[in-house]
Amino acid sequence: MAIVEAVACGLQVVCTKVGGIPEVLRPDLVFLREPNVPALIEGLECAMADHLKGKVVSPDERHKFVQECYNWYNVSSRTEIVYESLLHLSHPTLGKQLSNYRQSGVWPFLLVVSMMWVILRFLEWIVPRSSIDIARDYVKRK
Repeated sequence: MAIVEAVACGLQVVCTKVGGIPEVLRPDLVFLREPNVPALIEGLECAMADHLKGKVVSPDERHKFVQECYNWYNVSSRTEIVYESLLHLSHPTLGKQLSNYRQSGVWPFLLVVSMMWVILRFLEWIVPRSSIDIARDYVKRK
């Protein structure tokens, strides 16, 4: 979030190509580099050279981009789209999930997931899903 805030302040930003930044900010707003020291140094040199040549996006344009893309209405709309898409995904079986976790190489996590599954089944036995009230969907009027 600090990188987006820096761009919103009109700053030139040099950062690595990890953590979702390439998906969040346009390439002309940040200098994206590989996560190693020589690449970051090269990014800083490019940023300074572009600044001296005047080949940078103005601070006002940077601020305007962030202001338009990251207001609460846009963020909530995109979040809602993600949640809606997740509702339509099929849920993997416990066996498939454990197989995926086993491939990650973190064996103790298998025990944690298995115990959580047993606890959830026990709680569902105590309070069945059918006895839980479902919240109504309210449709926005346009």
